Amino acid sequence: MSTLPKKLPAFVFAVAAVIGLLLPIAAYHAGSQTNHLRFERIADEAVDRIAMRINQHISLLTATRSLFEARGGNVSHEEFASFVRHLNIKEDFDGIQGIGYAAVLEPGSDAQVRESLQRDYGVNRMPFPQSSEDLRTAIVMLEPPDERNKAALGFDMYSQVTRRAAMRAARMTRERQASGMVELLQEIDNDKRRGFLVYLPYFARPSEGSQDGLANPTDQQAQGDHLQGFIFAPFRTGDLIKAALSGSQELPLHMKIYDGKPDEGRLLYESPGSSSAAPEDVVRRSLVIAGHEWTVLATPSSGFEEGSEKGIALLLGMCSLLVAGALAASIRSQMKALEASQEVLRITESAAAQKDFLLQEMTHRIKNSIARVLAMARQTAAHANDLDDFTQSFTNRLQAMATSQDLLTQAHHGKAALSDLVHGELRQVFGESFTGLSYSGPTQELGMRTTQALALVFHELATNALKYANLDEGGDIDVRWNRGADGSLVIDWRERGSVDPTAIQGTGFGTKLIRSLIEGELSGSLQRNMQPEGLRIRLIIPDPAA
Repeated sequence: MSTLPKKLPAFVFAVAAVIGLLLPIAAYHAGSQTNHLRFERIADEAVDRIAMRINQHISLLTATRSLFEARGGNVSHEEFASFVRHLNIKEDFDGIQGIGYAAVLEPGSDAQVRESLQRDYGVNRMPFPQSSEDLRTAIVMLEPPDERNKAALGFDMYSQVTRRAAMRAARMTRERQASGMVELLQEIDNDKRRGFLVYLPYFARPSEGSQDGLANPTDQQAQGDHLQGFIFAPFRTGDLIKAALSGSQELPLHMKIYDGKPDEGRLLYESPGSSSAAPEDVVRRSLVIAGHEWTVLATPSSGFEEGSEKGIALLLGMCSLLVAGALAASIRSQMKALEASQEVLRITESAAAQKDFLLQEMTHRIKNSIARVLAMARQTAAHANDLDDFTQSFTNRLQAMATSQDLLTQAHHGKAALSDLVHGELRQVFGESFTGLSYSGPTQELGMRTTQALALVFHELATNALKYANLDEGGDIDVRWNRGADGSLVIDWRERGSVDPTAIQGTGFGTKLIRSLIEGELSGSLQRNMQPEGLRIRLIIPDPAA
């Protein structure tokens, strides 16, 4: 048969497989896109939760400004504290540190601020730090009055560049404005968190006067807009995001939030754990918080479950391969049909050769059986005291031969122990009265093929020993086995006694049969060494369970 027809099934399989795999590849790509869209919806939901949560918090500033407008700017500390207390921010608004008011200061009003802080909060502090900016502010009210918030009282937020930028934007737009990333003054312990502030300016009507150091409507620093101060709220970013994302269903994503463009130095928040997602799996979103832009990068977490699309693609791929394989197998079977006639001829010739071998083996086994029976009779008669003793011993040895044959029969249905095989096969040859037999080794179960082959091998070795080793003159036989490092079975057969010179050649049919069984049937190896004290044989069987 030429080279092309031999390669035809493989060629057909390759072509069919390539064509068949185009569909699952497309399905797999579509599944990946679907999974990415699913995760984008999850990321959008997370961003919406954050935005909604922050807007709820910021709405408190609008309500607080309404209080100032309703009181015409004359809001006492007691009214402010009562108003904030009823908002329940600690229970209902996680992440917000408090609500405060930073008043625009008139020149020379520092002492008045100190006096109000001492009166309202018990804090003896002047406005800080000193600043040369065109506007000075001081935190004069900040609720709830815990130790963290008291640390910020009197601080001129307009003196710090990040806070000042947000305050200027709020003043220009008259709307709420978030600052960039800052370290809050409330971070008084070692566990400092990143945060931000949201400002809402309060402008007084021209008829409203000033109090406690607030700028009056004619102050030039107010530039004609009657700016009185800023209602503000400080936020801990981590606490706020965790509160926003917590709910009845945890979102399976890992999130990083940056103040502006993604940069490690501007990282506002990162979810616990780590993410090793590929760049194409990253979902990027822009989130505008009170006029300030955040960048959100979301990646799937270990809890993200992909849809069945990729599994369907894999199934399609397997089906395509099966179809390609079936087509190639069909072509191959047609080619095999063309080879059938040649195979029949080969099998016929092989069967004829096997038949001749079996006939030769049967003849040899019959001769060995006769020789074994005669040797057993001779040996039994040599040690028998009378006819009854001979009959009993000879019957027992014949029974041992039958027991060994039963062991071989049982091996057809399961496993046979090597120790049972050695004992049964050798005792049927030498009899129970023979004291020169010893065998030992670890527990070893043999498969059917190995049992049948080794039964013949031990039979041949025992028969030859009975013929040539002169065991009646005080000789002995020792059989030991062990496992090799590679899992093979190693059997050592040792004979000791006077040696018949005719046994040295080792070229008879029995020896050939042993070698064919070990090397041909069991793919093992045989080492035969005839020494002056007796025969030494080592059998190595790679797979004894076969």
